[in-house]
Parts: sequence; C-alpha cells; structure tokens
Amino acid sequence: MAVFFVLGSNTPMYSQDSFFDLTLWGQLGLALLSLSLFSLMVFISWATLRRRSIGARIFGALILFALFVWASPQIYYMYYRVIIPDLPMQWVIWNLREPFKALQMLVFQYRPNLSAHSQGILGWVMLVAPFLGVRALRTRKSKSGGV
Repeated sequence: MAVFFVLGSNTPMYSQDSFFDLTLWGQLGLALLSLSLFSLMVFISWATLRRRSIGARIFGALILFALFVWASPQIYYMYYRVIIPDLPMQWVIWNLREPFKALQMLVFQYRPNLSAHSQGILGWVMLVAPFLGVRALRTRKSKSGGV
C-alpha cells in the first residue's frame, strides 16, 4: 500500500482510482486500515501455518487469501460509511461469484487499480509468511546473545 501511496495520482494506471477522490484524512485512514488488515492477515497466515507441511502452508495461505478477498469489501465499505455518512447500510459481499478472483489478483491480472494490486501483494506475502519460521528467529537471537 505504501508504494502505491507514494506513486500518487500522477501514475496513469491509478489516476482514476477512487482512493484519490478521498480527502487527505480519508486517504490516511484508508491507508492505516489497509496496513492494519495487511499486518493482521500476514500474522494469521504465519501463526496458523508455520508448523504445517509445505503443501498445507501453500494451500492454507491461498484459502486465507481467498477469504480475505471475499470478506474485505465489507470492511472497507464500513470504513467508507464512516467518512461518507450518506452511504446506506448494506451488505456488499455475497456468495462467491468469481471463484478465481483471488488467483487473478495474485498474478496482477484482475483489475488495474490500487485495491487489486495491493491485494495481490498481500497474497504473495501471505504465501511467504508461513515459511519464515521460528528457526530463523532463534538463529538471530543466538547470534546476538539473546535468549
């Protein structure tokens, strides 16, 4: 998200993105919400999958990512309701109409917007996170003299 935030609306691909229609405070709030959700999903992926087999890590990360892609629009809609009070209360997620949407996001082929590209980056980080195991942390601590 930070990479796209720095690019700004001068980047032709993102110039029509709704992110740039928000006020500065709206953009900062959206960036903070996105960073929080990003961190939460990476932590969940790491914490729940790191001790599983390689196949289970990959499959689990893909399932968690697909769940995020499916459910996150509701979270973001609720944020937009806070900053745009006239929006009606409604569900924006339904049954899975696009089962391959998450895979398209992983290869950055879904839509050319900040949301889809940010979610693609999240998907890759979620796939890598379970492989960043406890052993790497123990090795760093033992080299630095920590316990």
